[in-house]
Amino acid sequence: MIKLITIDVDGTLVTPLKRLSKKNIEAIDRARDMGVHIALASGRPYHSMEKYIRRLGLNRKGHFTVCQNGSYIFDNATGKAIGGNFQTIDDLKKLDDLMTPYDVEVSAMDDIGFYSRHKEPNFYTQMDAAINQLKLTKIDYDKVAKDKDFGRFLILGSRASINKVLKNKLKILNEDYYAVQTAPFLIEVMNKKANKGHAVKLMAEMLDITPDEIMSIGNEKNDIPMLEQTGFPVAMANSVDELKKHAKFITKSNLQNGVAYAINKLIDNNLEIFA
Repeated sequence: MIKLITIDVDGTLVTPLKRLSKKNIEAIDRARDMGVHIALASGRPYHSMEKYIRRLGLNRKGHFTVCQNGSYIFDNATGKAIGGNFQTIDDLKKLDDLMTPYDVEVSAMDDIGFYSRHKEPNFYTQMDAAINQLKLTKIDYDKVAKDKDFGRFLILGSRASINKVLKNKLKILNEDYYAVQTAPFLIEVMNKKANKGHAVKLMAEMLDITPDEIMSIGNEKNDIPMLEQTGFPVAMANSVDELKKHAKFITKSNLQNGVAYAINKLIDNNLEIFA
């Protein structure tokens, strides 16, 4: 029986215009009221998730939010981080040096700010800060406290520039970090232990449940570790092909209330995995 459902947000739960559909809300309400734990899992910071948490009635005990691809895990009842894997200013400097040959910018996020060493950040950096609803702040690496932690780093640039990084440096990046492309203009870089899959394992331990009791729904490459850690991995119809290979069921797209479709089928099957 499924006891925990983890749901990616952008490209999965919400529409391309970032809206929650009535059908998705109703399906999550049904599962929650049956005692199923719900965890939203996103690359976003916690504060930009709060409106969805409230709208879905998940701001209560037993429900969680995975932010910045597993860098932080929040208890929705308290709004406090209860786990995570972070990075330091030395990691940020190292990554920035590694990206020097490429026409990209490296930025950093914690849960309250978006940071860049550039006096005039490029369009992609400014856009991503706006998407995450975080203030873009200029920092001097040499003046940042050594114990300052960051959730994720961001490599931002044009599609062509990002493709060059992926072609030439992805293997090297993943030797020291967990790096994944999440948009044509963006590579996200986290602590090697920080991904949605690791976050799912931690939540399962806290809830004392097994992978076979978890259903996960996603659409992008950064959702693959999450699907790999669950007994019932579900891919959206609009998922990248690489993720679909990891799914046991492919639901409808995010324009067709795919989250609701999968959850309602689960409920109709008495919360048991279906084919």
